[in-house]
Amino acid sequence: MTIEEKKKLQVALKRIQGQVGGIEKMISEDKKCEAVVTQVVASMSSLKSVAKALLADAVDSCNKEEYAKLLKRFL
Repeated sequence: MTIEEKKKLQVALKRIQGQVGGIEKMISEDKKCEAVVTQVVASMSSLKSVAKALLADAVDSCNKEEYAKLLKRFL
């Protein structure tokens, strides 16, 4: 993984941290369920994107069977 790719992942993870903090605040403020769940789903989508990027990088170090197992297990 290049330095640029790592920086992109770090930025994405910081954004996810902010999303999760926002969710925590929404819950403590008794926001409507739909709004909270919408933010949870957005955070999950962001995490899934990070996982895909990590798995894409791992494809070079795994054989095809191992990579397929990782995809099934985590995505």
